[in-house]
Amino acid sequence: MVLGDLIELTVAMTAGVKVEAVMDQVIESALNLTGAEEASIFILDAFGQTLHRACSRHRGYIKAMPAGKQVTLYGADQMPNLKEPAAFVVSTGTTLNLPDIDKVIGYDFERIREDDKFGGLRTRALVILPLTIQSNRTIGILQVVNPGASHQTVSAVSETCLRQLHSLAGLAALYMWNARLLEDTSRLKRQFDRHLAELPKQIRKPPGRKSPAPLRPKGLIGESPPIEHAIELVGKAACSTVPILVRGETGTGKELMASFIHQSSDRTGKAFVVQNCAALPEALLESELFGHVRGAFTGANTSKLGLAHEAHGGTLFLDEIGDMPLALQAKVLRLLQEGEVRRVGSTKTEKVDVRIVGATNINLEEQIAAGEFRQDLYYRLNVFPILLPPLRERPSDIPLLIDHFLRSAAQKAGHPVPVLASEALEALLCWGYPGNVRELKNILDRARLMAGPGFPIGLAHLPPELAGARYEAGNRVPVLIPDGDLKTIVGQYEAMVIEAKMREVNWNKTNAARVLNVSRRTIIDKLNRYNITRPEGFERS
Repeated sequence: MVLGDLIELTVAMTAGVKVEAVMDQVIESALNLTGAEEASIFILDAFGQTLHRACSRHRGYIKAMPAGKQVTLYGADQMPNLKEPAAFVVSTGTTLNLPDIDKVIGYDFERIREDDKFGGLRTRALVILPLTIQSNRTIGILQVVNPGASHQTVSAVSETCLRQLHSLAGLAALYMWNARLLEDTSRLKRQFDRHLAELPKQIRKPPGRKSPAPLRPKGLIGESPPIEHAIELVGKAACSTVPILVRGETGTGKELMASFIHQSSDRTGKAFVVQNCAALPEALLESELFGHVRGAFTGANTSKLGLAHEAHGGTLFLDEIGDMPLALQAKVLRLLQEGEVRRVGSTKTEKVDVRIVGATNINLEEQIAAGEFRQDLYYRLNVFPILLPPLRERPSDIPLLIDHFLRSAAQKAGHPVPVLASEALEALLCWGYPGNVRELKNILDRARLMAGPGFPIGLAHLPPELAGARYEAGNRVPVLIPDGDLKTIVGQYEAMVIEAKMREVNWNKTNAARVLNVSRRTIIDKLNRYNITRPEGFERS
């Protein structure tokens, strides 16, 4: 390869010029190196499903092939279309260096022939190289048509020339990938800023009345009104001795709230003991909660204290208390009323000082009607209920939770915080989360592993059902509906639509106006009104 081309390309990259200019220079260098008639760069879309032509140079009667030409990589069965040469290169990461496509069996050159008709060429030799970054991840291709044409000797390129092309493609891929990461980071920040701007305003305190910041549950993320209300209730009841019943669906953070109740009370220096009432059979659960004496049952070789004893002076959290057997409910009622327990196999009662916090995800009123839960225990336990809302009822907290989980996991693993592509963020905001916060965390953990350290999380890294939710009729509008009047809400989504369409057309205002069926002047006015800026490196006129 001409050393000067590499030097010029490196200088351009370090100078931070636009991606389009770098791609133009790569194409020009590839043409000069190979003497080809046409060269193009195709970029893989965010879904990993199609390639689109981003840049080209043509030595025929046209200057360039039309941008935006798409190449579908997968068939209807979602299997790679390996007969398409570009799809083969992307899927396998190998290079094609074909001296005469008319003599090649096993590939479908229909796309190439269509381009020939448009550009007035007849493709004979074809070279396609993958644009790869670290871990051999392919983000696009460099396609060269009819190398050697300028010397009247069309053929495959030599091994030396191929190595030089790989060096050129490698530099281009690195710069393009870094530019994409920068774009995703900037876009995500703008989206988060828009979402956070719509969160409910905090109540301002009158001047001169400074009150200490209220305690917040460690690990319970959210600023939505339902969460703030639950935290406020804890502040009212934490330092009393009344039992508290935390209610909410699975995955809403009931144990976190119970721990917060304990930490906010005057028992914070004592034990916080947790027992899941659905995890053990009745006999074992009774022994675990209240203890047993030696000889109480087979295998009871020594006496044992129960969790009620261990929690003396502190808090006993009974998770899934609605699943507790009826016989044990009577003993828990006695503990609540009298502060007394009796070990299995003993005739003596013992005094304990414990604060009871229960939690359930089932309808206790229905359990009472069915005779499966004691009504007297319900009234004794339900003195101060706290309801934790499901995630679908506090959608404004979803961006905060996403940021928290991604940052926490990255810090724990010692990796950079991954960037979340806009398509992935939209899918996460549109999902209903039947498993609540726990489901969101699991989805993000899986997505991080699928993407790999240092790589952005895209739609392809999320479960398929989330991607489908973006297109279902019932999910076409994201669940994150901000507070405010209709004009404010419509304006926010208008900004989201315009930004998405601008990205699709590489920030070309004329094309965006055509797609949205409005005037170019309207697009310019909307961009200014909503402060939508073009990401550095991907700017177009």
